[in-house]
Amino acid sequence: MAGDAPLGETIHRPRELTRLLNARNAAESNRAWADFLSSYGHLLLKTAQYTHRNHDASMDAYAFVLERLRQSEFRRLRAFTGGDAAALSRWLVVVARRLCLDFRRERYGRPRASVPEAERDARRRLVDEIWDEREPSELPGPSSSNPEWLLRSDQHRRALEAVVGELEPRDQLLLALRFENDLSARRIAEIMDWPTPFHVYRRLKTLLAALRTGLQARGVEDPDP
Repeated sequence: MAGDAPLGETIHRPRELTRLLNARNAAESNRAWADFLSSYGHLLLKTAQYTHRNHDASMDAYAFVLERLRQSEFRRLRAFTGGDAAALSRWLVVVARRLCLDFRRERYGRPRASVPEAERDARRRLVDEIWDEREPSELPGPSSSNPEWLLRSDQHRRALEAVVGELEPRDQLLLALRFENDLSARRIAEIMDWPTPFHVYRRLKTLLAALRTGLQARGVEDPDP
């Protein structure tokens, strides 16, 4: 669809999103929105449920995500740069996760520390595994990682965020499910439609090696600052 493309460039979007963004009136927009949610709403709901374990909080977060996606004539959805339904699904999960974090901050406020404790724990676990070259299947579960040290260096934190930010949305989702949501490989395989947990381990091994290389390219040679 070319409606939002700069300089006449065509943006290819899934049918449901194209109909939604091209709706000519409120009635058409409402019908298109219902169709869009029929196809992608379950992904948004799952994301809310995995970022807010409490049922009421997850439903509130889900409503928040829907409200924000509808704001300003679907401004956020118009930012999708194009692709098929699978690409849109991956993109929506990343956007929804960020919105769920916004919802958490709006409801509970920002913690006093500059980096939330849960975020520090997640980053600690990720860095532990980046620098541990054993097979991911041999590693302890996320909640049992040994947190003997903290990433004190802001330079290291920014480097880690930069290399993770360069990954594809689906890979970012994998890392988030593993290190932020503490999910098992089996549960991740179910969510991401992979045949077995071994596919999760294999992809994690590839990602951890890529992150290690990216950190080394930025001058980070080991986990300690």
